[in-house]
Amino acid sequence: MRSLLLIIFITVQAFPLFSQDTEDAKKILDKVSAKTRSYKSITTDFDFIMENKEVDLREVNSGQIIVQNEQYKLNLNGIEIYNNGKNQWTYMPDAEEVNISEAVTDENDYMNPANIFTMYENGFSYKLIDESPSGNHRIELIPDEVNEYSKITLEIEKDSYQIDKAVMIGTDGNTYIVELKNWDVSKNYPETTFKFNTEEHPSINVIDLR
Repeated sequence: MRSLLLIIFITVQAFPLFSQDTEDAKKILDKVSAKTRSYKSITTDFDFIMENKEVDLREVNSGQIIVQNEQYKLNLNGIEIYNNGKNQWTYMPDAEEVNISEAVTDENDYMNPANIFTMYENGFSYKLIDESPSGNHRIELIPDEVNEYSKITLEIEKDSYQIDKAVMIGTDGNTYIVELKNWDVSKNYPETTFKFNTEEHPSINVIDLR
């Protein structure tokens, strides 16, 4: 789950690399940011893929994320995460349990999906590589400090300036891929969308970590 969250809302920071590839990448990422900030909300389905060719591993899970202002709701692999900017609920239906914690609202927090599509804020240098086979822009990101990922490649649609795909090369030998699809940016969600209602689940175990 942590790898998925980090990959989905990875943000890219412009550290000047004086080349045309970097200049072109910055122009594209500026357009991605401007377009994203103009949306009322973002709803998108996604596939989360983990691969390791050396051990013949390929796992695919599908989910959905909703982001609106500083709030989000994430569904993945039977787990639901609600965050209203103040509190976060992690609901595990199979275990009949929900964990409640305080929300982290730092805009540089990569684990916060509210920062998911603001594309160049902290911690990376970047360059435009080429076009993908589908005709998308491909931008390569390199972290300024060594962490669990050595390189990230973003694919961005030319016409919509929406992120289609992120490929993250892990220092653990795994490759993590998120493919985003079925974008909807027209909805205005009520506040209740981002808050788990414990009263609707009277039999579950509530663990309050606040």
